[in-house]
Amino acid sequence: MEPEKQFCDNPDCPDYGKVGAGNIRVHSHKERRYRCLSCRKTFSETKGTFFYRLRTNRKDILEAIAMLVERNSIRAIARIKGVKANTILHWLDLAGQHAAEVSEYLIRNLHLTQAQVDELWTFIKKNRRTSPQRTPTVTK
Repeated sequence: MEPEKQFCDNPDCPDYGKVGAGNIRVHSHKERRYRCLSCRKTFSETKGTFFYRLRTNRKDILEAIAMLVERNSIRAIARIKGVKANTILHWLDLAGQHAAEVSEYLIRNLHLTQAQVDELWTFIKKNRRTSPQRTPTVTK
């Protein structure tokens, strides 16, 4: 757990949204919770993410979503992962909602169709794979 990379998500807190302000401490390692020293509120490490309130291991969830992308059946994935088919459907629903929220946040006021948004993401992924890795230059 890395409290220096966390920020308080309480809008009433004076340190709201400030990363590295020194106000975040580990509240519970077992439950993976943090505490803000400014407003005294606790929050989960996964709040605001796809994994919020899910008890299954992240690796298993990501593997199941990857299997769905590869067009495996929901029942087959449920058998492989040892969970119910409804659990896989729940993860799929959460992943879809989260992807829609991310797209809505990142691509605003552009008035694009869903096909244009998909093409944009495909273009971005392709450029990341083919572009050379650049190291930042230090100027003195």
